[in-house]
Amino acid sequence: MAQKMTGMRTKLSALGELLKISEAEFTAFMSTYGALFVDSPESTKTDYESHIKLQGYKQGSSPELEQYYRIISLLCTLGSVEKMYMPPVMDPKKSVMENQVLLEEKMAKDLDVTKDAKILEIGCGCGAIARSMAEITGAHLYGFNIDKSQIEKAWRDLALEPSNFTVGDFNKPFNFPDDTFDAVYAIQPMTYISDLEFTLKEIFRVLKPGGKFGFNDVAALDNYDRENHSHRLLIQHTRELTAFGGFWYYKFWEDAFKEAGFELLKSEGYSAVENIKKEVALYGRFETIFSFLTSIRILPRKIFLLIRRMHANSESYIKAEELELISLNWYAVMSKPK
Repeated sequence: MAQKMTGMRTKLSALGELLKISEAEFTAFMSTYGALFVDSPESTKTDYESHIKLQGYKQGSSPELEQYYRIISLLCTLGSVEKMYMPPVMDPKKSVMENQVLLEEKMAKDLDVTKDAKILEIGCGCGAIARSMAEITGAHLYGFNIDKSQIEKAWRDLALEPSNFTVGDFNKPFNFPDDTFDAVYAIQPMTYISDLEFTLKEIFRVLKPGGKFGFNDVAALDNYDRENHSHRLLIQHTRELTAFGGFWYYKFWEDAFKEAGFELLKSEGYSAVENIKKEVALYGRFETIFSFLTSIRILPRKIFLLIRRMHANSESYIKAEELELISLNWYAVMSKPK
């Protein structure tokens, strides 16, 4: 019961922060969709087979991205995704949050760390995944993220060591010495990489020899055809809904890992469809409730508009995964040679 109450307090706190958003901040957030998710790079199976060079996400870690995540993190906290990612279906009988924990348990097992290991999370958000990984492994967790408001939330988390979490940008040199960490992981932040070679080599550099890197992020699959207008539209809608930047064929990722010096141990995609449907249904109910509360002037209209914008095009997301055009959970594990 205490855990449920804590969760409810977190959601109410997020709603309170949303109510404080000014009209200028609301307008700036809505405009980020055009700045972040239009003309984003795509690299398909055809590109890979034609040896066309992958293009990074040109905007990189922009002020618009920071603005977007400051508010979208609050909207996600209202639902089941405070951790800012949609997990694969590890167990269809379990909730979205329970499936997140199952993925984190799988990641922890594959990272193969001891109790007192040092683990770095790339793009750690508010530290919610790190908290879970610390509980699972008993290790010391570190993380960085571009959004200061989320890092400040991590600082307030009594389960985390505040000094281990900092504001940082994975498109710039990491603020850690060589061979610092026993393991590194990243769960759905890395499509904002502007230069894959640079960022992956930084991860390689801060890992100890024999250390492992766990990766779970969006990837284009064999079926995606950029020349198919319907496919392109589904992916664009999914990009706006789930907030990914670059959309790269999974073998581009695999080659990038190897070129950075890693030995690839595991690489496979998972579907999130049933979890997606659960969260879409939840936000559909939110949209109805917030519409009513707006109509009777209990809540300002901007709150309803934020929920509606976040929830827009959700059916496209489901269809794109069902057609196997995309996996939001391409899962890979690799090691730095000893």
